[in-house]
Amino acid sequence: MSSNVFLTDVIGKYVEHLRYEDLPSQVVEKAKVHILDSVRCMLGASLTSLGRSIAENLSTWEHGSSTVVGYKRSSSLLTAVYVNSTFANLLDYDDTYIGHPGATIVPVALNIGELLHSPGKEAVTAVVLGYEAALRFGLGLRPSVERRYVHGHGSWQVFGACVAASKLLGLGADEVANALSIAAANAPVPSVMKTVYGLTGPTPCKNNFGTASVVGVLSAFLAKGGLRGPRDIFEGDTGFWRMIGTDRCELSREFEDLGRRYVIMNVAFKPYPCCRLIHSSIDAFLECVKHYSIEVDSIERVVVRAIPVLSKHPFTNSSPRDIFEAQFSIPYAIACAARNAEAVDVCSSEDSLKDSKISELSKRIFIESVPEFDEEFRKDPGRIPAEVVIYLRNKEYRCKVDVPRGDPRNPLPPEVLVSRFRAVALKVLKREGKVTALINSILELDRLSDVEDLTAMLIPD
Repeated sequence: MSSNVFLTDVIGKYVEHLRYEDLPSQVVEKAKVHILDSVRCMLGASLTSLGRSIAENLSTWEHGSSTVVGYKRSSSLLTAVYVNSTFANLLDYDDTYIGHPGATIVPVALNIGELLHSPGKEAVTAVVLGYEAALRFGLGLRPSVERRYVHGHGSWQVFGACVAASKLLGLGADEVANALSIAAANAPVPSVMKTVYGLTGPTPCKNNFGTASVVGVLSAFLAKGGLRGPRDIFEGDTGFWRMIGTDRCELSREFEDLGRRYVIMNVAFKPYPCCRLIHSSIDAFLECVKHYSIEVDSIERVVVRAIPVLSKHPFTNSSPRDIFEAQFSIPYAIACAARNAEAVDVCSSEDSLKDSKISELSKRIFIESVPEFDEEFRKDPGRIPAEVVIYLRNKEYRCKVDVPRGDPRNPLPPEVLVSRFRAVALKVLKREGKVTALINSILELDRLSDVEDLTAMLIPD
């Protein structure tokens, strides 16, 4: 047997030995807010016609004791994980850094924690570990500019689901290593260039998060059952990086400071339910309108100067057909924000697609590529420069934003995160007292003796 130590072994030992008590308090608090935000996204998706259709069609054929968020009928573990992970990203409102880590971590931690009656502390620890694994894999596997057509978050977010499940199942270091190996061998392909940038996209299946979560969970259970995986799957010229088609692998560097730096602290919360790359443009537009007291009806033209990818389809589409195309439309997103200064529901309302004023303004918004902005973005994924120029009849005004709202360097206040959770949860759960209890349970999850006490509140009366 080989005496080599592989990356899977390094991560396996870390996952086995990390305890809740080892976590810095600020990391624990950040993790609980990410759980709150992910649950909000799941609840919001359960209100949509597509969300209801997904839950009903999948859950109708199976019975079980696992909670489907916002839905009265329970289902099997894997179906619940699939639906909840899909829900978390359906509105494109979920947390973000280089992907959307919460979508493949939080549902897994809640559903497995519910199944095993895990203490809340264990669920929080599993969530932190999931973020650390997923994001480090994502950062270490980012393709160069030349190979950016190889793109898809689900391919590496599978490891967040796998690690969270492995921790809650109590896997030892060798078992975790095998679980990661199995997950890598079965991870979904990077498909965003077709599901978002293809001629028929964007579509709801853009990130494969439901599949990624299920693969992660299955991998942990299979490893617990004794199945071995290729432990060297991340090493060498035939490693995972080659399998998914990227041209660089810097995983050793990304994992060298495990336990000393927590990447979860870099993850942002979204103020708008649309692609994160658009947010700086929305922020700059709103800042310009507010600072110069611009009357929206007097705007003749808007030019958005942004990173090059935003100057192409689907980001330039001024007439989205549905909310999924709307999530990637800069003209539509800015036009929605112009009609609603708070911009809380930008891009998420089907009614907005029928608004003639939004449609008219969308057609007067144009995108300009700025290559030097791209250099800044590649160095720092949280930095997405955008400059907006607003033209009136005889004047022009401009504002530039480098770091969009919601980033830890430009954070959303905690009270905003709680208030918007409350607004969505009330639509699903109806009762103020139940919503308040749910908020308290999530923000004090590490004090709960059983995760099921929390998941039971995610079911409508």
